[in-house]
Amino acid sequence: MRLPKTVPFVLLMAIPRTAASYAGYVLAPFLMINWLARQSWARAFFLVLFLVGSLGINTVMGQTVSLTAFLLELALILPFLAAVLSFRVARHFDGRSFIRWLNVVVAAISLIVLISMGFPWKLPYIDYLPDYYNGGFGRGGAKIVTVIGFFGVAEILSREQKMRRQDLAILLISVSNFIVPNFILGIVAGSAALAVFARRNQAIILAGAAVALVVAPYLQFRAESKNDTFSRTYGANPKLYAFKLVADLYIKEPQTILVGTGMGQFSSQPAIWASPINSIVGSHDAPDVPGLFAGDAHMANLAPVLLRFSGNRYAIESSANKPYSGISTMLAEFGLPFTLLVLYSAYMLLWHRSGHDLGRATFLFFLAMNFLDPQTDSPWFGALMLASCQAIRVDARRRHTRSALAYERESGIFLPPALPQRKLPRPNFSAQRS
Repeated sequence: MRLPKTVPFVLLMAIPRTAASYAGYVLAPFLMINWLARQSWARAFFLVLFLVGSLGINTVMGQTVSLTAFLLELALILPFLAAVLSFRVARHFDGRSFIRWLNVVVAAISLIVLISMGFPWKLPYIDYLPDYYNGGFGRGGAKIVTVIGFFGVAEILSREQKMRRQDLAILLISVSNFIVPNFILGIVAGSAALAVFARRNQAIILAGAAVALVVAPYLQFRAESKNDTFSRTYGANPKLYAFKLVADLYIKEPQTILVGTGMGQFSSQPAIWASPINSIVGSHDAPDVPGLFAGDAHMANLAPVLLRFSGNRYAIESSANKPYSGISTMLAEFGLPFTLLVLYSAYMLLWHRSGHDLGRATFLFFLAMNFLDPQTDSPWFGALMLASCQAIRVDARRRHTRSALAYERESGIFLPPALPQRKLPRPNFSAQRS
């Protein structure tokens, strides 16, 4: 049995998470892109030109910035930007195969972690938190598995062929990855996005209702036990307060409206790694990289809000209580014009032009997920966006080829009948004679 060509990419993305393993996480998406294509390198050139210019403008304006944080964020967010800005994907990369195999490998590793916790004699939700279904990614890894599971479910539901036993097995594995870790924000965003498939398959509604009956009690318990210290302190939901922080930044530093603070300088992953609050809100210790520190924009705007709860880590430990998200981070670090460009490009690529439920579901998930949680600089989210875009393009080419054959092929004694021809209006000869 030949292994698919996507297996090396899958293995790189499934390495247990440490600071060093991020090299593999950013290498895999980098190799998915065809950098020799003009569509890729030309857009990458102008992208880097803007991002470097943004950092330079803030430096000239007197802001202290970390070049190391900038480079780290560029590596982390490049897969996402490459997807929404339509970089050309390499020919040897199969998006659907990558999504499927990644779900299988991550589910297998998650099962091994559960076995180490005593499974099946000890069960998640009952004897320990479901967060241990984390794909080996450690603390905070449950959200990564949830995102991977969503793309697995969307990939299966978007297939045009009749579902086979193998497809059903992958679907069940993907549903487990999506549901079991109980990352509530991801489940809410993903469920809303998957609703686009219910238009053509009402069985999805019944299956969703059945799953909801099972997980709803625990979701209600988590919602009721959610720490609301942040909301009581600042009088607003943390995800809404994130946009107030961006507005305050724009008022204090007007140049950030146009160019942002520069990547890695406000609330992106490297900024959090370098922040004094990382020991509370970070998923692991900061990488020991020379020149990594929290820039002025982070220390003057976001850090004071977070450090207020240094004595009560549970007030901001949950993803739902962090006052930043993917959208707010883009607004702060890229500025308003570039953020609008990214959102518009994502809409045109995934919703308007795709003509595909996978594209629509991916767009809704991107939008909902990044209003709730920072995912744009997650290598897994970016790689899965790239894979979905590649699958959408392949399906579009196949539909175009079938349509062309249907109208151009002639039927005959040695050929199967052509598909029904499109009816053309009959000419009105009487009108022409008159």
